[in-house]
Amino acid sequence: MESVLYIALLFIPVLLAGVTVFFIKLTESHLKLLLAFSAAYLLALSFLHLLPEIFSTIPSPRAGLWVLAGFFIQVLLEFFSSGIEHGHAHIHANKSKIPVVLLFGLYLHSFIEGLPLAGIFNTSQSNGLISFLMGITLHNIPISIAFSGLLIHQQIAKSKVVIYLVLLSLMAPLGAVIGYLMQTTLGNTEHLSTIFTAIVVGIFLHIATTIIFESSEKNHRYHITKLLSILLGVALGYLLSK
Repeated sequence: MESVLYIALLFIPVLLAGVTVFFIKLTESHLKLLLAFSAAYLLALSFLHLLPEIFSTIPSPRAGLWVLAGFFIQVLLEFFSSGIEHGHAHIHANKSKIPVVLLFGLYLHSFIEGLPLAGIFNTSQSNGLISFLMGITLHNIPISIAFSGLLIHQQIAKSKVVIYLVLLSLMAPLGAVIGYLMQTTLGNTEHLSTIFTAIVVGIFLHIATTIIFESSEKNHRYHITKLLSILLGVALGYLLSK
């Protein structure tokens, strides 16, 4: 039963966030605040909780290599997604046509992030994954908003936008299911789960640092509201890492 709740927490907020764009116009400033908050949370979670856990399970330098692999996997994915994971995308697609390559990159990004969540199907492991699950959801909410806005800008029919949002919302839960199947099939579940986590932490580090640096205004100055969003994200990451 708990696993159903966790899947719902991965799926429902992301879908609802994308659908709200139909009814509420969120400004670029609002989106930047959400991005800054989620990026700071991911950064704090990675340094305070995930990285120490990874390096205590996998000996160096292999642990670092998996983290680096995740970092450069995200670099590669952005060739496809056009950087929409940062809340924006630079594309030149024709109106009324869905950018298929962007879909591939974004969906694969979300799928990979779900792989370490295989433990949500195991009651003995699920509690330790709450902060990680929250990070993925918080990260995917502004992405869903930006993605929905992009599709509307491309003059995609709302019915199709909803379908694409549903598929996006399902990617992380699907990753968790596939991760669970891989671990139960291949065995040595703790080691494989830690490798998945290390890869995703590398992705988090790329995403978080890019968003935080992109949150700066001209002359690299921060508005106080963005700075507060970053501090709140770090504080939440610290509290949930204890």
